[in-house]
Amino acid sequence: MKKFFISIFFFLLLFLNSNCDFKRFEQKKFFCEKNKLDIELIDILETRSIKKSYLTIKGKEYIAKINEISDIEISLILNDINLKINLENNEISATNNENIYFLKCEETNFNI
Repeated sequence: MKKFFISIFFFLLLFLNSNCDFKRFEQKKFFCEKNKLDIELIDILETRSIKKSYLTIKGKEYIAKINEISDIEISLILNDINLKINLENNEISATNNENIYFLKCEETNFNI
């Protein structure tokens, strides 16, 4: 009987832990094809306490402001460029002076 309760306990412990998010660090990189805004790379770093984003334009890295970040969408701002990254369908749109651009980028994701 004791073995039965121990096995039930470990099963419940395993089940409860499988629903927890133990991710401490995540980095999303979007390597973009040539575009009119010259954006080459979008780099987003996220920990529990720190969220940073960088845009590489013409080989130079700039710090972008994270306006919104969720499981569905990331919104970034750099000067007059507003980027929206839809994480559900991997669609990236950028607005600049009333012009809308759609970027084709390949995503890589790294988690710890």
